[in-house]
Amino acid sequence: MINQVDPSSPGANGIGSMSSAWAVVEAARAGAADARAAAANALPATVRALGNGLHATGFAIGFTVCFPAVLVARLMPKDNCLAYGLVDGSRAACDLARETVRPTEQADVPPELAVVQA
Repeated sequence: MINQVDPSSPGANGIGSMSSAWAVVEAARAGAADARAAAANALPATVRALGNGLHATGFAIGFTVCFPAVLVARLMPKDNCLAYGLVDGSRAACDLARETVRPTEQADVPPELAVVQA
């Protein structure tokens, strides 16, 4: 009898049969597809987490700046020089911020002063 190799027995390279070789190839393809899907989902999840972190940071800064300012403004009497100064200063700050972001053609014109009527 001639030496016959049983297809199910391991050969010299460790692969027992062609079906096990195809199983290895199919497993590699499936792993690559899974890796592509995981990479495609990783970017949106990272962007979402970064957005949530930025939102929380903005909320904390906005709250810690606005709450004390509004609290002081509500506790202070309305008809006095300090209140008018705060209102004029806040309007000037808003105007300056607006001009800084979107300058107009008339940026050289000095802003009008608020007139306080007593």
